[in-house]
Formats: sequence, C-alpha cells, structure tokens
Amino acid sequence: MTASERGASGDFVELMTEFQGRLYGYLLSLSGDPDAANDILQETNVVLWRQWRQFEPGTNFKAWSFRIAHFQFMAFRQKMLRDKVLFSDELLATLATEALREDDWHAERAELLERCLDRLPPQPRKAIQLRYADELAIAEMATELGRNVNAVYQILFRARQFLIDCVQRERSSELA
Repeated sequence: MTASERGASGDFVELMTEFQGRLYGYLLSLSGDPDAANDILQETNVVLWRQWRQFEPGTNFKAWSFRIAHFQFMAFRQKMLRDKVLFSDELLATLATEALREDDWHAERAELLERCLDRLPPQPRKAIQLRYADELAIAEMATELGRNVNAVYQILFRARQFLIDCVQRERSSELA
C-alpha cells in the first residue's frame, strides 16, 4: 500500500467511524431489531472496507454508505424470507424513505444546535461543555464552575430549555 493509499484509507476510516451511529439507526429503522441491525451493520462495514477504493473522496459518503447498507439489509431480508414472512416491499421502501428523512432531520438539528450553542451566554455554554463534551458529574461541575450542585442543575436546566426553544425557533424561521 502506497503512502497516498494509507492516507486515503485513514480518511475513509474516519468517515466510516463518523457514520456508524447513523448507519446503525438507519438499519434499526428498517429491521426493527437491534441485534439484526448490529449484524447487518457489521456486514455493511465489511463491504464498505472491501470497496473503499471505489469511493471517490469529496463525494457523498452518506449516500454511498447508506446505499450499501440498504443492499445489505435486502440480502439479510432475503435470507430471513426463507425462514418466515416479513414486511412487504412497499412497507420497507416507506421505512427506508422515512429513515433517510429522519437522518437528514438529525443532521439539520445538529447544525441548528451548533448555531444555538454559540448564542448561549458563557457560563451556561461552559456548563453544557463540561456535562456533555467532558462528561463531568454534577458535583465535579459545581467545583469547576464555583457553584453549588443545585445551581448547576438550574444552569443546565435553563441552558437545555434555551437550546430546545432556539432550535425550534430556528427550524420554524427556516421553514417560513
């Protein structure tokens, strides 16, 4: 493997890692079974890795990987059809469409949340950072912020409420 291929494979691994949760969510919405979704995800990962050289950097990794995941689900479904009756093709097409729509909404919410986080005052933003990015316990946060535990709970409650309201307002203004 050349140095440029090693670099490209490293970039590809980063993309695969970034999309694992979304691929799992997509497969779970199709299969309705967490164990099956995990099995299909593993098969999808094998196919993605085998075909990584076919992926063109700069193109839509999500579309490419979801398409492969869909084919892996269909192969899984065919195997299951031999054992028992499952969902109709029409229902599965509807579920696949809805899962893609839900994933797009997830990405949109994440973008809106980033914008709203920037609007938080410094102390609530730091509290959100400590709790969710740094994963500190409330008592540790109290020490870090120089506040008591109850005050930290209040800061987090208000910050979360602000973020929920902000995302909803942003979404409404984009739809208008």
